[in-house]
Amino acid sequence: MTVLVVDNGSPFVKDITLCLDKIGQDYVLKKYYEDFNVSNFEKVILSGRQKYKKEINSVNSKIIKTCFANETPILGICYGAEIIALTFGGSINKTDQVQGLNRIKITLPSILLKETHCNVYESHSYAISHLPENFICIASSASAKHEIFCHSSKRIFDTQFHPEKSGHCGTELIRNFLNL
Repeated sequence: MTVLVVDNGSPFVKDITLCLDKIGQDYVLKKYYEDFNVSNFEKVILSGRQKYKKEINSVNSKIIKTCFANETPILGICYGAEIIALTFGGSINKTDQVQGLNRIKITLPSILLKETHCNVYESHSYAISHLPENFICIASSASAKHEIFCHSSKRIFDTQFHPEKSGHCGTELIRNFLNL
């Protein structure tokens, strides 16, 4: 199985690839502006980003729609989660800058995590304020109402936090996504 990691300009992309190396997962890393065919991959991970660019949104929305149509599992991380929510009709809102460790509470059983609480790494100034239709919240925290959410029937998973920087809990989440 080959996984596509879409680099949207996050400073943590290297952490995603290090996590995949640790797990022993083959992947292809592509910057959002490079040519690639999403249909050639069995799973897709969308990274966060640092700077707003309309082009990043456009490319990622196309990737998301292709994954949805092809039933390709997708994991959106931070900005990746935000653009998934926006693509399907959800909304985000500006928040105070959140950076550092944060405790999340898993409120619904999930194939991604077995724990009921995790300490995770956050670095964002936007948060999902309203989930799109057919998406459900799995975890929340004091700083984000929708820390983990997913589609009710498709294999689309999202984290507001950065699992690639969240130690054992984050590695397990990524491993469980890859094992879907």
